[in-house]
Amino acid sequence: MVMNINTAGLAEGLALGDALGLDLNMLRQVFAETGANSQVLKTDGEDMQNREHSCFFSAAHAAKDSGIALKLAKAQGLNLPLAAATKRQYDRMVDTGLGELDKSGIAELTFKGRQGTAVGGQQAGAVSSEQ
Repeated sequence: MVMNINTAGLAEGLALGDALGLDLNMLRQVFAETGANSQVLKTDGEDMQNREHSCFFSAAHAAKDSGIALKLAKAQGLNLPLAAATKRQYDRMVDTGLGELDKSGIAELTFKGRQGTAVGGQQAGAVSSEQ
């Protein structure tokens, strides 16, 4: 759950930087020197930037694991809005045929101009920017 939330947050941060015209190599270096540093930044940041989503942990597995965490949280009376939002994003990947991409493929839902474009031979469905 935590890895999935971190991955989605990194994708959103990089997508915002990209939309603002920032140099993403520099932005990743800034992240690496701040509280935004993480193992996900090290393993997925460049892949998100370069649209390289060879699968090490699939979006489908991320959706499944997020669902398990949410069920456990519900049983304990917890509300986990970040986990719920992240699960919805990974579910969107599965629903649009991108579930077998690596979890880093969540960037395909956030970077401007990527929605509905071919990624690694797979076609993403048109997705709304509304959450």
